[in-house]
Amino acid sequence: MNINQDRYFLELALEEAEKALNENTYPVGAIIVDDNGNIIAKGRNKVHPQQDATAHAEIDAIRNAGESIFNAKINGEKYTIYSSLEPCPMCAGGILFAKIKRVVWLLNDDIGFGGYKKIKDAKVFDRKFSEIEAIEEPYDDLKKRQMELMGKWSANPNNVTNLRKAVVPE
Repeated sequence: MNINQDRYFLELALEEAEKALNENTYPVGAIIVDDNGNIIAKGRNKVHPQQDATAHAEIDAIRNAGESIFNAKINGEKYTIYSSLEPCPMCAGGILFAKIKRVVWLLNDDIGFGGYKKIKDAKVFDRKFSEIEAIEEPYDDLKKRQMELMGKWSANPNNVTNLRKAVVPE
């Protein structure tokens, strides 16, 4: 992949993040592409609309890739996943088990559920992580757009109230 392709696919991930925000859920989007730059699948956070704690953007994209991702895993094809936010521990696990070879994200999630770097640094899956190229925060302007989406999510009092209710039922 070249840097222009990375930018293009990260912009598509941002479009998915915007759709997630418009669906009243946390704004994260993901795109999976093959080594030739063909889009295999798109995904976005659907946790609140689907009331499914596992419906994160990266997992949604992996699920949407279906048979393609399974065949790529078996045949050793090299897929890249682009995400608007650093993958959480669950999504990092999904990426490892789908054998995606390259991960590119716009914004580190040091204060949230981001865990890709934490899991990698723990050296639990050292061999698997050594087979994956990870690129974090490659474009400041796109990073800023993701931060703006997250700010819009956080500024909406209904989102905070709904999130609190989901975590601490009345």
